[in-house]
Amino acid sequence: MNEISRRLSPERRARIVEAARHLILRHGLRATTMEAIAREAKIAKPTLYGYFPGKEAVFGAIVQALVDDIRAAVDAAINGEGDVIARVGGALAAKYRVVAKLLEGSPHADELYSEHGRSAKALFATVEQQVDAAITGALQQAGVARPRPLTQLLLAAAFGIGSKAATPAEIGPAVRLLVERMVRPELPAS
Repeated sequence: MNEISRRLSPERRARIVEAARHLILRHGLRATTMEAIAREAKIAKPTLYGYFPGKEAVFGAIVQALVDDIRAAVDAAINGEGDVIARVGGALAAKYRVVAKLLEGSPHADELYSEHGRSAKALFATVEQQVDAAITGALQQAGVARPRPLTQLLLAAAFGIGSKAATPAEIGPAVRLLVERMVRPELPAS
């Protein structure tokens, strides 16, 4: 292994991202410095800059990991077992549980929610489009007459549930009830 590949190892990058995530959740994005991230990751500051040009890029890596986790959780649920209500409910619950678990206990959750709008808007927009398309497709396949407007309504209501839930455990039951009440009447009679 040469010096460059050792210096830019995926394990070290993951350790940096985890250290930054820990600090940002504890102290907030604005209060977390590159120096603090380097210290938390137990690396030299120049090494940190070898991986990330600045704090914004480190935050982007945290958001990318979150988006990847959301995508995997939603895909697993939407392609899983059960009827369309169970799958859509599971997908929406999974999406907001991933976010809630990340932010749980952080006094800086509001700051991070608002910061993602500026820093990682494109990443979140892409995953939102994918979730929207997956749910719309599942509803369409189940025979819902107007799947797109129903998807928009479900996404907006699930966002409200996800952002207001006190714990990740509260999200699943509330989202599943939402989907049951909104989707069941829209399914074709068997």
